[in-house]
Amino acid sequence: MSQVVPAPPAVTDRWVNSGPDVRAVLRRLASGVAVITAGTSAPTGFCATSLSTLSLDPALMAFSVRTGSASWGAIRTAEHVVAHLLGDGQEELARRFGRSGAAKFAPPTRWRRDDLGLPLLHGVLAWLVLAPLVRLPVEDHMLVVCRVVRAAVGDGADGPLIHHAGRFSPLG
Repeated sequence: MSQVVPAPPAVTDRWVNSGPDVRAVLRRLASGVAVITAGTSAPTGFCATSLSTLSLDPALMAFSVRTGSASWGAIRTAEHVVAHLLGDGQEELARRFGRSGAAKFAPPTRWRRDDLGLPLLHGVLAWLVLAPLVRLPVEDHMLVVCRVVRAAVGDGADGPLIHHAGRFSPLG
């Protein structure tokens, strides 16, 4: 006996291409939240929802950074950067690194330098040391493709912090 399946709801064919319309569409995409740090002399960093895995073998990651940002100068010439995966409960850390001009490495941020001199944040879900391979200009951003040099699970939260619909929230 066949079963009648109701028709799906109508889908509008209204395509969007303006900034506000595209932003409204992309707000529906959930993204993990990372902080990218660099700087073996003066530490710098920014919040990124653009971190993505390109390949596991070889281990490759990518992220984008605006070329007008304060962090771009250090990222542009860095031999290594660190991608810190933020966990639930780290919204304030994400906001601090998302603000321009903020004293990002001042208290209450807890951090230290690793053996390469890179700034490592305490309490994160995980971190990856990345070696930039390609810095590709795309409009007012750079797409930075990196090889994973080392990775570790951190001492932080159990689940990831995500960004969705303009808000930070835990997964679940």
